Amino acid sequence: MFMKHALRKNYRGLVALGLMSSVFLFPSCSNSTMDSELDLTESQVLTLIPDPSELLVVNGFGPNYKGEANGSPEDRGRFDITLRYLTPTTERQREVFAQAVARWERIIIADVPSFTGTLPSAFGGVPPIEGTIDDIIIEVALVNIDGRGGILGSAGPRYVRNSDNLTLSGVMQFDVADLAFLDEIDLFEEVIVHEMGHVLGVGTLWNFRRSLRAGPASNPYFTGDKANVFWNAEGGKFELPIENSGGPGTAGGHWRESILRNELMTGYLNLGENPLSRITAGSMRDLGYGSSSVGESYELPRGTKGVEVNESGTPGNQGLNIAEMEVILMPIGIAIDN
Repeated sequence: MFMKHALRKNYRGLVALGLMSSVFLFPSCSNSTMDSELDLTESQVLTLIPDPSELLVVNGFGPNYKGEANGSPEDRGRFDITLRYLTPTTERQREVFAQAVARWERIIIADVPSFTGTLPSAFGGVPPIEGTIDDIIIEVALVNIDGRGGILGSAGPRYVRNSDNLTLSGVMQFDVADLAFLDEIDLFEEVIVHEMGHVLGVGTLWNFRRSLRAGPASNPYFTGDKANVFWNAEGGKFELPIENSGGPGTAGGHWRESILRNELMTGYLNLGENPLSRITAGSMRDLGYGSSSVGESYELPRGTKGVEVNESGTPGNQGLNIAEMEVILMPIGIAIDN
């Protein structure tokens, strides 16, 4: 199943976009992105595959298929994010996505196992992803959803590896009518980085075959050791607080805005700086990634109170409520990679 958020924005309109059948997968580049753009037709529309009642299972060829998968020419021994563009994009849009990739590749630095096989697309009617994936592939679709108003987009993991329960493939779909507005208020890149974080597992994999979110819905907190070390090092007390206000996916899927303020992975984006802090970097290590211990510059007032077990939380709503703009997707399948 997946968690939804309806976005309330100040703009409207709708045009359907579609696609043809030819797709090619290219290897990723650190701090840059490659595409496999589809040609569009007026008769076809990109539609996400509905969530199955049970997780789908896809078998890979195994790590020794035609030699060690991690030793393939595409795999350079560090964490790589590949973007598979399904729709036309502008130079500016590609630039922003590349910057978002670079920010996450500075946080997650260690290689994860490559996957070789045939992986279904997140969208119905789109050809599968063939070959070796190193290390994660994200399908990107910039479409017309409802114009300037309603839903901004959706993002999340689609298939996770069975070996580490980390994202192998994900999706990021945005309403193209909204991206120019986000650029105008200097939040375009912040939104892309934020949604990419959900694809990688922030708020979406915390309790997927692991237990990193605990506490009652009224006052949840993050249990990961590394993130809490950095939370305390930044001046926080008690446990690292998870959002406790808003609808499903806002609550339980972000850091708590009323306490962490302008940290990028709260449910609210502030005008100005929204750093990807070492708290978030630590949480990626708690998920199982080989992340660095250095995040972007972030200041938390020393002594900021977090969650004391059984304490009642206090909701707070500040900044652009990105969590109310997004549809957060959860995994639909497992890729057998060993």
